[in-house]
Amino acid sequence: MNSKHYTTVGGKRRKHLYLDVPQAFIPELAWFKVMLYVATQSSEDLFCMASVCSLFNTLANTPQVWNTISMEKYQDHPNWYYASTQVRHFMEQCRACENREAIFREAFDVFFRQGNVEALSGMLVAATAGHMEAAYLVGLLGMSEIGQSKEEPGML
Repeated sequence: MNSKHYTTVGGKRRKHLYLDVPQAFIPELAWFKVMLYVATQSSEDLFCMASVCSLFNTLANTPQVWNTISMEKYQDHPNWYYASTQVRHFMEQCRACENREAIFREAFDVFFRQGNVEALSGMLVAATAGHMEAAYLVGLLGMSEIGQSKEEPGML
């Protein structure tokens, strides 16, 4: 809905047209790219942006945005969030959309806390998706594996 406002400047009345929708002159794809960038920087800013209009709300709830959203604010202590259903929903949505931080956290938990070596595949997926900590751990674990496999049996 558009609204008209009038101002008087120099004795002349001038009409100003204000558009109530931010996407009026900018293509949806451009807003989507902005939304993706905001998602990588701050989940709080993304949620504020999503509350601006229905287009932003729709864009914010796409799997691509949830795949890239920053989980930095919510540290990896699931027990802390049992009281907050909103935070739990946020974490579950990130896992469902294969967010690289969510993949890393799950693989880290399964590998280091539960001792399951099969979790390394999840760590590799997160590293391939660009998660820096996962890449570092995959590199360290890979170097230790390479170092062990090159040694001959019986040598220390």
